[in-house]
Amino acid sequence: MEKIAELLQKALANADFKSAFVAADRLEEMQRAFEKLLEDGILKREFYDKIVARLGLYWHFQPQSSIGPVRSVIITAVPQPKTSLKFEVQGNKYYAIVPPTYVYDTDKVAVKIMSPILAAHGYTLHDALLPSKLIAARCGLASYGRNNITYIDGWGSYFRLRAYFSDIPCPQDSWQEPAALDRCSKCTACIKKCPTSAISADRFLVDAGKCLTFFNEGEELFPQWIDPAWHNCLVGCMVCQDVCPVNKDHVAWVMPGGDFSEEETAMILGGVPRERIPADIGQKLETVGMLEYYELLQRNLGVLISKAQKTMEKGE
Repeated sequence: MEKIAELLQKALANADFKSAFVAADRLEEMQRAFEKLLEDGILKREFYDKIVARLGLYWHFQPQSSIGPVRSVIITAVPQPKTSLKFEVQGNKYYAIVPPTYVYDTDKVAVKIMSPILAAHGYTLHDALLPSKLIAARCGLASYGRNNITYIDGWGSYFRLRAYFSDIPCPQDSWQEPAALDRCSKCTACIKKCPTSAISADRFLVDAGKCLTFFNEGEELFPQWIDPAWHNCLVGCMVCQDVCPVNKDHVAWVMPGGDFSEEETAMILGGVPRERIPADIGQKLETVGMLEYYELLQRNLGVLISKAQKTMEKGE
């Protein structure tokens, strides 16, 4: 079994992935740990219920019987930069950032690498909807930061995690208590800079219900207490990651993700329904993981452009 696992991990490493195995027996422990967060109020039930309703985010702690026996959870990580999109309005160009993790094409790459190797030895691979940050921290693949973002040596927080089920026996279970970055004990950079005060010194878990990402990924109107100047990404937020000292060598890693003409930008800002936008706009958005957020882009992009315009008027 270890030989097959080595083949798998070597093939993934050749494509710049890191990976780890976790025994499926750990799923029950994961579920208990997650439920305890809810019971203790560390993860607020109201917030969790909203996320479930919004995304249908039910963790697969109990794999579907239709996929057969599950013996391992395979977790993969791949480096991923920020992505910059360019929009044109009245002859002016505006840029919007998509944070790391939103681009999911790398998931297909991982499946394309792993599936043939597993199939050649009589095993299968299936998508798993699981708390990937928790798994990565518990198996030693990553460490937690105070901002509840995970970090990997050499990559900072610039990567995407993905979990998969497999019926291959777990070759080596490196389950452990989740590790936190040593640097966080003496650093308060993210606490000071978080615009919504979602990060605090008295708890090592971000208050996700106050995080800007929670609001700009939802369809509800922004609360009045959120200052429009706080918005910094098309979806999500990069403030705590950009100021983190561990990311100092990665913050400049930005890749161009596509240009949107005056006409294309007008369609997005005008709220043209998704089914009526031209295929090439849809393709550009899908490439950077933004098509599924299309209904939010009119509001979110509008806020970013308005912020940029006010900055230009002030001459900043």
